[in-house]
Amino acid sequence: MNILIPLLAIIFFLIAFLFIRTLSFRERSSRIQPIPPIDIQKDQIAQHLSEVVQIPSISKVGALDTDQQPFIAIKKWIEKTYPLFSAKLERVVINKYSLLFKWVGTENILVPVLFNAHMDVVPVDAETLEEWGGDPFSGKISAGYVWGRGTLDMKNQLVAILDTVEGLLKKNYTPKRTIYVAFGHDEEIMGARGSKEIVEFLKSKGIKLAAVLDEGGMLSQGMIEGVDEPVGLVGITEKGYLTLKLTAQGEPGHSSTPPRQTAIGVIARAVALLDDHPMPPRLDFVIPMMRNIGHLLPFGLQFVLANSWLFKPILLNQFSKTTQMNAMIRTTHAATIIEGGIKDNILPAAATATVNCRLLPGDSIQDVFNHFTKVIGDPRVHISIDEKSGGWGASIVSPIDTPAYLSLDLVIRQVFDNVTVAPFAFLAATDSRYYAPVCKSIYKFSPIQITPKDRSGIHGINERISVDGLGKMVVFFTRLMKVWGEAEF
Repeated sequence: MNILIPLLAIIFFLIAFLFIRTLSFRERSSRIQPIPPIDIQKDQIAQHLSEVVQIPSISKVGALDTDQQPFIAIKKWIEKTYPLFSAKLERVVINKYSLLFKWVGTENILVPVLFNAHMDVVPVDAETLEEWGGDPFSGKISAGYVWGRGTLDMKNQLVAILDTVEGLLKKNYTPKRTIYVAFGHDEEIMGARGSKEIVEFLKSKGIKLAAVLDEGGMLSQGMIEGVDEPVGLVGITEKGYLTLKLTAQGEPGHSSTPPRQTAIGVIARAVALLDDHPMPPRLDFVIPMMRNIGHLLPFGLQFVLANSWLFKPILLNQFSKTTQMNAMIRTTHAATIIEGGIKDNILPAAATATVNCRLLPGDSIQDVFNHFTKVIGDPRVHISIDEKSGGWGASIVSPIDTPAYLSLDLVIRQVFDNVTVAPFAFLAATDSRYYAPVCKSIYKFSPIQITPKDRSGIHGINERISVDGLGKMVVFFTRLMKVWGEAEF
């Protein structure tokens, strides 16, 4: 009995402690008043997006100047469509096709900010053309949507920024802080000749930036299990990128007398081992995100998340079950290409597998290489970094306790009806990673609310954006440019 009473007391206090932590996890941000209405011409904005979608600015690896004429056409289209923007902002052309604009502020003491977009788009798979509702580069406006390649990735953001600045200039607005606007031409093929060179130009001029806003998280629905409401996800870092090539040699010969494993079998086994033994998971970036959206979660998940120190194995197991959450908790790999053999009755002389990895911050390229070597454990498999795609580590982690982030959070909630906002690790690659040498506050957010169905159009079929959603993007940028343009940080 003497032992039982203290034991019961300990259990009671532990349970109370767990529930108290859960209550704090349920807190939500206080509601704020929406901003006064901002006058926009959403039909005109939609027409602008339609026009630029009709310019098939597809980025191509090793493209000749003759392939780059669409980017010259976009430059001319900007000059024609946005006369005040073109007249009032200083322009620098980078590497013939990328564009950097400077909107000079009235107070030089304030460090500039930069808004980024890219002009290029991915190609359309010819085999999917019949599944499109029309020409992917028609830019048609129908049923309340603008349709076509680039309407979500990311000519929408290009047009929204341009219309925002043009609209502010029409009202004779001049920011206190200098604002840069950058449009790269090769983001879809790694951005080495576009945004990377824009940053080199800024560095050569000794220019530092107080904040950068680029594409990234959106107002996402259905992305987080158990949450039906839209959540404004702001990328504060992005995963690294690495492509590894697995190669195995074999002895050519007749397939009637095969060895126990051909080169293809060796590679297949290596890929299967990797699939069965992924990189170890971590909760580093999921817990802060979940803490911000805790009030939207079921109580059971709130309880487990609030006490992740105790329930870590349960969380990791649960998050590993969905592709989206699994990608948030670990460095992922995906075998995307496999090659080997020339005929059905000839043993292959060699086989290769191309494996693309996305690195969670904290995992280095060497960490991934070591993991592959250990898991495969087969000297017959040669592991190397793909010469064409290469790789880079995760981007810097931008702070969320600064005026730049807090004001961004505020504007998102003002414009989008007090939506919950949360920081997260962006899973894809953007041009903004190049800005780390000149900026420590880099945020990845696209101010558009889309459904999972619409999201599938990004790099996919029937890409589209609603006319209302596009107009809301201009409202957002108008508000944020004025906030960032006047705040002293």
